[in-house]
Amino acid sequence: MPNELTSRHGVDEPASWPASETVVHHSVAAPSEADARSVASALTRRGHRWVTVRPVYLPHLDPGNLLFGKPEFSRPELEGWWSVDSLVDEEAPDRASEFHQHDCERAAVEAVGRAHGGFRNGGSQANRKTMLSGFDRRGLVHELDQKHAHRMRRDVISGFPPPVEEPDPATPLRCATAGRPFPPVLECVRQVARDQEAQQGELPDGTAWWLTAEADGFSGDREVVFELADSVMHQGTCYPHTAEEIPLLAGLARHEGIHPAHRAVLTTFLFEAATIGQRLAASGADRRVALGLPLEETVDELAARRAVEAAAPHLLDRWDGEDEAVRFTLAALAAATRHSASGTRIRRLAERRPTGPRTDALRLAAVLAEADDAEVAAVLRGVVESGAVPPRRVPSPLAPPRGAALNLLKPLVEREMPPLLSQAAALPAPP
Repeated sequence: MPNELTSRHGVDEPASWPASETVVHHSVAAPSEADARSVASALTRRGHRWVTVRPVYLPHLDPGNLLFGKPEFSRPELEGWWSVDSLVDEEAPDRASEFHQHDCERAAVEAVGRAHGGFRNGGSQANRKTMLSGFDRRGLVHELDQKHAHRMRRDVISGFPPPVEEPDPATPLRCATAGRPFPPVLECVRQVARDQEAQQGELPDGTAWWLTAEADGFSGDREVVFELADSVMHQGTCYPHTAEEIPLLAGLARHEGIHPAHRAVLTTFLFEAATIGQRLAASGADRRVALGLPLEETVDELAARRAVEAAAPHLLDRWDGEDEAVRFTLAALAAATRHSASGTRIRRLAERRPTGPRTDALRLAAVLAEADDAEVAAVLRGVVESGAVPPRRVPSPLAPPRGAALNLLKPLVEREMPPLLSQAAALPAPP
């Protein structure tokens, strides 16, 4: 489907669009100089204004760099590879369209890299003056003047899909609390930690920290909840300690003193921990395949998933007694842990709404829970083809379907959490 902007701003109206405020730099890694030059030619045909080709810079091979001889701080797997760097200088009818054009072009550059045995290896964007003056033109192989580049970009942009329409805000997931006060989350954390200490005799360092005076410094429940997530998976990264701290999150998610909104959020944290390895493999599939790297989870990621799988049944058994908000996140947890027994009830939850992001999330969760890989691929394809997925989130064709589906499910679940936290913050504090 052509971009709906074309009829209003066609290529025969060169004065109707201003130059974009932001200029974008793309970098593609290619396995050989010949591949790199083919990538460069393809990007030039897309109207990239400047395109350079040169070997990938690796600081551990540069005697003048402080990291010389230290491959652990470099990217030794790219030794012998070539870098294609380019700038996209184009026009846009408005700021929202500009962002959409950036997203579409990024997806196109990823496809070009993939087609030549490489992958998009990063990039940046900055205001026009900064980017045009600061671009490193060493190894320049193609150059277009601005007028020619803008004309070529108009033709390219006319073939972009229309922007994904942001759905109207849905009614927040139901989270009945009867207005009763709940104890502070920190108090519940400490109770769960003490109970685990009594059972185990010794706590992991991260769990034991919550029993120290240092943990008194939070201003409220919201800070405590997000510190819990950050301490287990800092900035969404799995660590050796992640698996051993999963029982604290799971125990807290079962605690009767936890507000249902916080229970829902804690359950999403467990979903994220269980799926981090599969999601990273999917999002980095182009790079991993090009470099011959495995698409499997690391040892730490697998340990985190297994820790969640061990805890999940105790939470999923609570389904019938939970409100809609917690059931929604339990659906994601069932998807993460392949809890096939949850498939039917997830589908029933999805039937309440015929369309929309929430329904897409539940459709994905149901097939992921039932572990039918063929159906996962079919539902994933249907969600992508519906036009509801922005270009930056469309999975690579090289991504394993399960990881790709989990990657799409994560933002669909996360978008439901802010209204729930607002509900929890609005309740009266305990006397």
